[in-house]
Amino acid sequence: MSESNPSSPILPHENCRVKICGVTQREQALAIAELGVDYLGLNFWPKSKRHLPLESALTWAREIPGTTKLVGLFVNAEANDVQDTAASVGLSFVQLHGDETPDFCARLVEQGLNVIKAIQVKDESSLDGVAAFPVQNILLDAYHPGMRGGIGETFPWKLAQEFKQRYPERHLWLAGGLTPENVAEAVAGVHPQVVDVASGVEDASPGVKNLEKVRRFIEATRTGAAVN
Repeated sequence: MSESNPSSPILPHENCRVKICGVTQREQALAIAELGVDYLGLNFWPKSKRHLPLESALTWAREIPGTTKLVGLFVNAEANDVQDTAASVGLSFVQLHGDETPDFCARLVEQGLNVIKAIQVKDESSLDGVAAFPVQNILLDAYHPGMRGGIGETFPWKLAQEFKQRYPERHLWLAGGLTPENVAEAVAGVHPQVVDVASGVEDASPGVKNLEKVRRFIEATRTGAAVN
């Protein structure tokens, strides 16, 4: 099992990376990249509170410096739409946060895309289906009926630790209720390759980030990674 692109931009857990998801504004995207964030998440799901219309993304996405990679989030989108958006925006990864099947993921991998498959974690059984997905990058997020991430709720991190034990060859992207206050503990205890945050670095308005919270989130992630 391997991705079609072995040079996928990611590092081992001792260099845990940061993804800020649900960025909607050009100026904030550039400022967040300047802070040293590794990944910016652009949400292309129309039902999301952090939805970024494709036409808006096209006006500024390629201004983001190459040191910050772009991740596009999709929910049950058509394969051709995912491929076209990835090409036009310049996405390094596509994150599938819906009910996409292993075959659907395989089709995108065959087209040369780096795929992140999101799994909403309810209990241990939520991890059983991971083996069927032909992708290296798996994102674990909290389960909530009818929601697709960005809800600000955690799930038991012992399940993320179990994921690491069961699937040591996979890259874990840890999401779900992370904040500047708890991310160091999560990184030290789980050892994810990437931590992913949306609402945890916002105030009242979804999609509008608090840059000071972003800075503290990055620092706390590094603190947690340095524990081991």
